Amino acid sequence: MAKKIIVVRVGEQETQIVHIEHGSSNPTVYGCVRFSTPEKAVQDGMIVDMAELAVHIHKACIDKGVRTKEAIFTIASGKIASREVSIPVVNKTKIEPLVMAKIPDLFPIDAEKYVFSYVTQGKPREDEEGNKIQDVMVFAAPSELIDSYYKLADAAGLHILSLEADGNAIFQIMKRQAKSKVSMSVQMNLSSTLVNIISDNRLLLQRVVPYGINVFTEVMTQEPVFQTPTENEAYTLLKRNRLLMHNLNAENPHNDPSLEKRIEVTDNAQFLLGNIIRVIEYYNTKYKDQPIEEIICVGKGCAIAGIHELMSNELGLPTFTPKEIDGIRFNRSVNVNAYILQYINCFGAVFEPVNFISREISQRAKKKGSLTGAVLVFAGCLLLSLVVCGFSIMQLFMTKDENERLSSRVAAMSPIQDEFDSLMAIENNRSLISLVNGRTETNNNKFHDLLNEIEGYVPKTFKIQDVTSDEQHVTINAISTDKMLSFSALIMQMNKIESITNVKVDSITLKKEEMTKQRQYTYILSFDYKLLLPVQKEGGQQ
Repeated sequence: MAKKIIVVRVGEQETQIVHIEHGSSNPTVYGCVRFSTPEKAVQDGMIVDMAELAVHIHKACIDKGVRTKEAIFTIASGKIASREVSIPVVNKTKIEPLVMAKIPDLFPIDAEKYVFSYVTQGKPREDEEGNKIQDVMVFAAPSELIDSYYKLADAAGLHILSLEADGNAIFQIMKRQAKSKVSMSVQMNLSSTLVNIISDNRLLLQRVVPYGINVFTEVMTQEPVFQTPTENEAYTLLKRNRLLMHNLNAENPHNDPSLEKRIEVTDNAQFLLGNIIRVIEYYNTKYKDQPIEEIICVGKGCAIAGIHELMSNELGLPTFTPKEIDGIRFNRSVNVNAYILQYINCFGAVFEPVNFISREISQRAKKKGSLTGAVLVFAGCLLLSLVVCGFSIMQLFMTKDENERLSSRVAAMSPIQDEFDSLMAIENNRSLISLVNGRTETNNNKFHDLLNEIEGYVPKTFKIQDVTSDEQHVTINAISTDKMLSFSALIMQMNKIESITNVKVDSITLKKEEMTKQRQYTYILSFDYKLLLPVQKEGGQQ
């Protein structure tokens, strides 16, 4: 029988709470509430200030008339990693041991500091050799991240039913909207966008794009003409007024100043849309026979006026926001409109959550089971000893046979020591290689990846001619047939790259071909590397 619970999603700027049924295939939503997350209470999903946040959660539930104490927390954090793996089709009780055996290959991390869990993907299928296999999505989260939510629940007087990963929650609800098509779900949040490509109840690809509604709001807050000093005011204006153009690089033949500002805001979406295009191109290389058929736009960004038309025109795929959410029912007291989609992660958390469990609680359960087993073993041994005492002669022969059996077993296991020594030698070699690699790390080692990131911030016609680089400073000479519309936005976005700083546009030169009248801009960009942390040497010296 379904019971009422709350689903809590704590974001860095906003906390959402949904009062919903749990244990039903089509749960009913009884109410939704949100409030501003206390400043610095959350850092990348990690709960830092438990006390103040717990007070806000408790007050929000009281004000909404919610009395239940059972909760599912949805964790929105970049610290949670996921990998897909295929295992043989086995009984559900045997899936976990198979998954845990693959953890070292999936996540090259210190397993003692992480919590692992999994969810199955779609139905069992046959591999190339005809063997039945099951696709499984495996998740890893830092133990301290998981523990922080148990502490928050205790402070708020709540009992945790499950801890869900934000990416899995949106997949669970969106796969119910995708039907039989290959659909791309784009959840546009304040400062990031979650992209899921789904088909036949399987997550084919998931990526997080480091841009969201902020590509519009950050430009608007810097332009006095919009009169929106805060990003929240800018977002409200984007919802109420049609500021976005139909396409990027729209024309302004009459040099209308207000139209020029709208074009500048719209063109800053090239950072967001360019990254989504790269996700689509990567997907097409992996699944050539399963093209994407539609884009489902959800999240806070779907309420922006004109966003669907802009995405349809630039991405070349029909884009829409569903008017109804399949798999979810709403109580009469709930006002259902486009804004309800901002709670979609909470809706998806009740279907098949990842269910992270604190290592402390997991170990406590194992110790309890071990103690019960020990008591049973002791009782069995006591009974056995009484029987053996009654048959002393029989015991003598049984002991002799047991001694011979154990001696044979010891002899059979002796080769394992050689295998252990060999594995330890391999592990020592790997540690030495990792140490050498760490001490030869330089800024220029990842220069190719840095250029790939820079390409996402400049026009498509932007071509790099030459690069001058040393360990501190980089200068890039490039040409383009397009003029950059917002140098401040370009510099602002490039300064977000973690490895560089002091981005500058040193010079711009315009050259016009006399025969073709075509304009060509020459740009000189420069920036500095951020200092690498010194390598820690043995003995604590640097």
